Amino acid sequence: MKKGFVLFFLCLIITYLSADEILQPAQQSKDFEFKGKIDSRILKQNREQDPPPNYSFILNGDNLPTTYLYDSYYDYMPFSYNGFNIRLQPEISLPFGYAAEGFYISYHCSETTTIATDRRAWNSYLNPDATLLISSATNHYGVFREGFTSVDIDPYTGDPLFVWHSIVEADNSHDCSMTYDIFHLTGATGYWKTPFIIFDNPEIGESLTGHTGTGYIWPVVMIDDSPLPDHRRVYVYANNAAPNSALNWGYNTLLAYADFNADNLMYESEFNWTYQTFPYFDNLHYNDLGRANKDMVVKGNKVALFGTFSGGDSLFCMYSDDYGENFTLYSQEWLYPVENPLWEDGVTYQFLDNDETTPSVLFFTLSYDGSHFNGVFTDNDTKILWMTGININSQENIAEDVYWPAYFYPKIFMFDIDTGTFSFYEMDIQGADPDDDQPAIPWDLDEDGEVDEFYDDGSVYIPLSMPSWFYNTDQGYQDAFAHESAFRMIANENWIVAGWHDCKKLRWAYWGIDGYDGWVKQPELVISVSDDYGETWSESRFINANPNDAIADSTFHYDGNYAPEFEDMLPVYLAFGEELEVLSNEPDNYHAKLHIGFFDDNDYGGAAGSSEGSGQLNGGKLRYAALDIEFQEPWIPGFESTDDNTIAPGIAHLGQNYPNPFNPACVGRSPCTTISFFIAENSENAEISIYNIKGQKVKTLVNKKFDTGEHSVVWDGRDKNNKLVSSGLYFYKLQVGKFEKVRKMILLR
Repeated sequence: MKKGFVLFFLCLIITYLSADEILQPAQQSKDFEFKGKIDSRILKQNREQDPPPNYSFILNGDNLPTTYLYDSYYDYMPFSYNGFNIRLQPEISLPFGYAAEGFYISYHCSETTTIATDRRAWNSYLNPDATLLISSATNHYGVFREGFTSVDIDPYTGDPLFVWHSIVEADNSHDCSMTYDIFHLTGATGYWKTPFIIFDNPEIGESLTGHTGTGYIWPVVMIDDSPLPDHRRVYVYANNAAPNSALNWGYNTLLAYADFNADNLMYESEFNWTYQTFPYFDNLHYNDLGRANKDMVVKGNKVALFGTFSGGDSLFCMYSDDYGENFTLYSQEWLYPVENPLWEDGVTYQFLDNDETTPSVLFFTLSYDGSHFNGVFTDNDTKILWMTGININSQENIAEDVYWPAYFYPKIFMFDIDTGTFSFYEMDIQGADPDDDQPAIPWDLDEDGEVDEFYDDGSVYIPLSMPSWFYNTDQGYQDAFAHESAFRMIANENWIVAGWHDCKKLRWAYWGIDGYDGWVKQPELVISVSDDYGETWSESRFINANPNDAIADSTFHYDGNYAPEFEDMLPVYLAFGEELEVLSNEPDNYHAKLHIGFFDDNDYGGAAGSSEGSGQLNGGKLRYAALDIEFQEPWIPGFESTDDNTIAPGIAHLGQNYPNPFNPACVGRSPCTTISFFIAENSENAEISIYNIKGQKVKTLVNKKFDTGEHSVVWDGRDKNNKLVSSGLYFYKLQVGKFEKVRKMILLR
């Protein structure tokens, strides 16, 4: 009896400590008799599209397909909900010129079974060949419930900046802290600054919003250009975990930014932060209007917070083109009526209201689930893409603030900066035209206005998507889609990879469907690729750790998607690196390197964090892998466009120099580095100049009128006096009238 009481008490502690930091449902899921039977039908797409991408594992320096990082008993969402956790260093750490090119991975873990208190912010540093150099606690100065980490790397020094939240003060609030590893001083990892608080809760939120009970946690960090010469700007955003007066979670946002340089890092500065909140998000939260699921992207002077306003059924993008100092809100309503389908008898409606008589009025709405996503810039930084989902719901449910989480369908959403408009693309369940302006109706995928299939009893067959790694009950959709889903995306210009989890076959195994016995507790990873800036996508490539699926066998629904590299693993909680590296861009040989992180769970289920709580407290392993992904079309550098060479913003465009970094030893033999640019109109001079890290002009390469079209100019590493300049970071600027574009390059001697 005493042992049972202790276990029960421990569960209460875990639940209490988890409740105030785990993403909470914004709306109640509705228990209902499932409106479609469980069966073993495999959905066939209705259109031609690129085949599933071929892939292979890239072996690390130890000749292994995956790199072990660390063990953890805390088995829920080890990587952040949003943003990135895998960041690559530049090749050279400046200003001292140390070799770098390794990468940092951030996560949280618990080294003991006391997961309620000793969860820690952790990191791993991997060598350039993807072998592990060290895994260690990010904070070496004490711990209490640290977690939900994020990392970015200063592109100049190669120093990583980490953020996380934890309880560090007597008020027991979760505060957000930062530290950084001063790699550039020694050319090695391990010189950590003492952590400092950047979001002091609840004080910071109360002072900015005027509301009590604020707690901004789950921080995400990003670094890019600064308006100050010889500086970079670091951005950190966090969402409010505290409920509003109606005890609902709307997740308004706090943003902080600071400018820094190598000296600030060397002297262990805590930076001069500027804070701001957003009246739009505050209004949604405090007036109980709905949930704003979001992430942030940063590129040059562009900063955007984007996502879905679920309660009001709108897409939004909070966009800044002045380094996050001023934002403009773009939003677009997203609510589509859906005709309630009739059974085969032509009389009985598939969906009925609570009185079990009135036919339901149906809509496609933006989902309250699927909030674990990140976004990317693409198409010369003129578009922002992310992946989340939509639901089918009824008017009655909407009025009662409930929903049917079973009908959850993933979509790619796109915001076009130039036009201020949104669009979407169907992913897992596709209609005849997945990129039109209407969501696919699951029971009419050929879009002929008729129900595609009926069951033997005459009811409507409704294909479902299962974008989660976890499933264990017919009423478990809310927990699975809200807590155990992760939508990831990474881009390099026109090449993009999207990834998520799927548990359709696992679900059918749970229900005892013939032929699915071998899929018990066997979720799958899914990837799809685009080679046209996200306008269209390939068929999905499923990857699993199910040894039964090694050979295709339709009798047992095996498709040959077993990855032997995952032998004896349960890969869950997918994370992507922030850089999709081009490996080959030769004709018919288009390949890119995709960095992934995952949790190799020792048991199917979760003992920590999420509301499932169905797994054993035996933890798992954090792992890293790199995949070679094949594309069908060539990679297009940033200065090109797919729209008949129409270059946004309609005047000119500046491409990245190549090679980069470069060595001026090539002088007299071949071009040192080539700068490509495009001129869309020839009415004014085009000037390209080189600047050093202090903002001083080194040399003007060209200043004249050019014909409309693509051009290039070479820099040999010499200044205006024809002297070779020193190694370091340089900037080159294209100016055509009032149009300016600046990019970075590295010279090595």
